[in-house]
Amino acid sequence: MDANNIDLGAMKSRDLGNMVSKALVEIGKEVVKSASPNGYVDYGNLPSRALPELGKQAVANVLGNESTQ
Repeated sequence: MDANNIDLGAMKSRDLGNMVSKALVEIGKEVVKSASPNGYVDYGNLPSRALPELGKQAVANVLGNESTQ
């Protein structure tokens, strides 16, 4: 199966949402790590929605930059 041509029709919407959420959390972690001067981050001090929101902002920034080029 081609990685660019995957049929997601059999998946539940919750499964798709979880996949997206996990990806946004990972992107959010990268944003936090890159902003940390010493590389150490205590994720326990962040609100639960902080990492996905940072991930959304990072994706929006990338898409915004691509559309202006």
